[in-house]
Amino acid sequence: MKKCLIFGGSVFVGKAIAEGFVREGHQVYVLNRGNHSNVNGCIHLQADRNDGDQLDRALEGINFDIVVDGSAYEPFQTRLAIQCLSGRVSHFIHISSAAVYQQTEVYPLTEESPVGVHKLWGDYGRGKYLCEQELIKSFQEDGFPMTIFRPFYIYGPGNNLDREMYIFRRLVKRRPIIVPGNGSSLIQFGHIDDLVEGLVQCMLQEKSFGQIYNIAGDEVVTLKGWVEACAEVVGMTPKMELVRGNVGFEARQWFPFRDVHLFGSCHKLKQHLGIQPRFSLLEGLRDMYNKMDKELFTQPMVCSEVERAILKDVTGRVEGDSH
Repeated sequence: MKKCLIFGGSVFVGKAIAEGFVREGHQVYVLNRGNHSNVNGCIHLQADRNDGDQLDRALEGINFDIVVDGSAYEPFQTRLAIQCLSGRVSHFIHISSAAVYQQTEVYPLTEESPVGVHKLWGDYGRGKYLCEQELIKSFQEDGFPMTIFRPFYIYGPGNNLDREMYIFRRLVKRRPIIVPGNGSSLIQFGHIDDLVEGLVQCMLQEKSFGQIYNIAGDEVVTLKGWVEACAEVVGMTPKMELVRGNVGFEARQWFPFRDVHLFGSCHKLKQHLGIQPRFSLLEGLRDMYNKMDKELFTQPMVCSEVERAILKDVTGRVEGDSH
């Protein structure tokens, strides 16, 4: 049994990690502000991680085998965590993001692809990149035992982002789904359970110290193909409207993803640590759909003003809300 600390641990990714570690029989601490209910079987440490004094008090006298940090979005948060835990943690795993990669015409993205600030990913990508830099510096200068995981789009039961549910709801309500461009941008997903399993397998593997790993499923899919996969799971035929021209809005204002490629190679993770995904995209979407509360589909679906405007421009019809 390992003593584990999870920063956050109460929403989607952090919650799934906490649940997975508890199932593995580990002693699991979660540190958060207490705004959400915590996973059964965890020890709750209440603190604002942005406050160094609160962090020190909450973690005083506790050493950890594993620390997983998926809730650091600014470099000062990572610095505080390193300062507080240095010498008291055997392995620190940081959940970063593929949003750290710079714009490129060379795919698939590998861990050696250029990273930095990408205007499309805004403050989120900038923050994640700078968090990585703090960890890399600490490893190189002080030997801080860190590993960085770079997930692509994470999905699965409990996803708090309106992505798969956005499509499922429109399919069930038989509403048109507007897809940016010609629907050909390539993206890659990773099931949340595969991320958790990857963390479990990576624990305390010294050869992973100082390393960065992409993590995702094997398949790469177009935006259109993703909608079709969601439709296959629901058992519906999607009614897609492709928006090829400039409609005056950015794709992210009315679709779950930007109209850009985001996919990479996970060869290093497989070769170095032997970590393989278990879920195909279709299996993962089916797992997510089957575990959803179907009562959610009985609630009225409200179209945003942006969605209404685009549908009117593309189809010539004014779409109302669904009940």
